[in-house]
Amino acid sequence: MSNGSKIQKRQQNKIKDGRGQGSGKDYKPFIQAHDNKVASEGWVTRHLGWKTQRIHHTMSSHERKYLYFLEWLDAVVDIREQFPLLPLRRTEEIAKQLGIKHAHLDGVPVVMTTDFLITLRTSQGLIDIVRTVKPASKLTKRTLELFEIERRFFLEQGIDWGIVTERRMSDICISNVEWMYEARYLDTRPNIDEELVSLIKDDLFKVIFHDQGNTSISKLCLRCDNTFGIENGTSIFILKHMLAIKKWRTDMNTQIKNSKPLIIVNCEEHKISLNKNIG
Repeated sequence: MSNGSKIQKRQQNKIKDGRGQGSGKDYKPFIQAHDNKVASEGWVTRHLGWKTQRIHHTMSSHERKYLYFLEWLDAVVDIREQFPLLPLRRTEEIAKQLGIKHAHLDGVPVVMTTDFLITLRTSQGLIDIVRTVKPASKLTKRTLELFEIERRFFLEQGIDWGIVTERRMSDICISNVEWMYEARYLDTRPNIDEELVSLIKDDLFKVIFHDQGNTSISKLCLRCDNTFGIENGTSIFILKHMLAIKKWRTDMNTQIKNSKPLIIVNCEEHKISLNKNIG
């Protein structure tokens, strides 16, 4: 079998396998972390999604950061990464109309993918938008040509498409989400369950809240570990968990660091809405 035939067969097998189909927990990214061509690049990461309850596959540090940002936004209800532009013949037709070369591998046209198909909850109902993530320094002429194929493909479907560069991402908010990300799920930490959280959270909140941002997070949480007679690190994990599930809130435009104080609000007492422009 020729190399070109192998490339075509791999593409066909992905489609037969349901890649790029489904939604929510059932969605399968068209490109995945274990795909050989991708895994060798070293930027591949996999994360258990907050909204979808499935593993997300990101192919660059910029994609990973943008995924954290999307996870935080209340309006986002579904995130489908590495979304394919199918059928292939339509993107080939658009490339021909534009007079540019289609995406290819060793001269063989391949299915194009966009970074994120995002479903938003709006006052008019659910809508889909598409965002592709790229550092400004990598917006080469060839990259922009391929992006124009994407833009026209989704324009035909009435779907808003846009480019997100590092200049349009909130680094502080993203860093804060990353700080608490793993704690969204209690089973990522041994010996912590819903019962333990329920027993400790109210007293832990009082300690942090009444400190009025004078003492570092790490010192306060270690004091609570000792006071409650629990394993070191438990209180700070529960703090992260309560912030991740948005039962407690803090100013996400202020950098969260273990070595610094933290001001929090109990959302059951204060109703707070956090939604930002997604780019």
